[in-house]
Amino acid sequence: MANGYVLYEGPSMLDGAPIVVIATGFESASANGKTGDMIQTWIIRSDIAPHHALKTGQDSSICGQCIHRPGMRAQVLASGAPFVPCYVRVFQAPLSVYGAYQRGIYPHATPAEIASLCAGRMVRFGSYGDPAAAPIAIWEAAASEALGWTGYTHQWRTIGAGWARLVMASADSLADMAGAHAMGYRTFRVTERAFENVKGKETVCPASKEKAAVTNCAACRACMGTSGKARVSVQIARH
Repeated sequence: MANGYVLYEGPSMLDGAPIVVIATGFESASANGKTGDMIQTWIIRSDIAPHHALKTGQDSSICGQCIHRPGMRAQVLASGAPFVPCYVRVFQAPLSVYGAYQRGIYPHATPAEIASLCAGRMVRFGSYGDPAAAPIAIWEAAASEALGWTGYTHQWRTIGAGWARLVMASADSLADMAGAHAMGYRTFRVTERAFENVKGKETVCPASKEKAAVTNCAACRACMGTSGKARVSVQIARH
């Protein structure tokens, strides 16, 4: 077994540009303490390094209209809201994965192989990039035999309710939360301060700093869209 596999290679579902989805962590466990031991998936441009895509705005192919993209800074500030950049350091893991992909070390996996590879494991849909950039069938295959997964999308306004069973709608305001709930999504809402959860609708992320990281994502399994046991949405303070 290789440590990483190409799950998808083709046009972005967001703008048609070439992207690739690569899953890693099959032989070596992730060192991410918050997520725990999960298969990581990286959604990146296949033709341009992640840090260059970030600088040129071509990361829209894999992140869409996420308000945390540098390319959205002017639009966000014009709306009167503060701009908060994405926490992912693209010159670290995403760039390393891109380099390995360019060297051709990752074998391609069929949908059936994806299901088998993810069987009995926790999977993180979009360690970098938005799952909606790739065909939903890729994630359905990964989820089909997995122990569980996490997934988040900022594209919930445009991709329809069909994704709600797989991913959480990323919400940056109460209005976002209400709109996503109306579409049938559960939400993962980021707030300025800790413990701003709306009682009866949200719980505070138990893997957060404010909850003293009493568990991790792999053990919690609350962010599986509407497919898991959790029914209320999740709130976390910005980090």
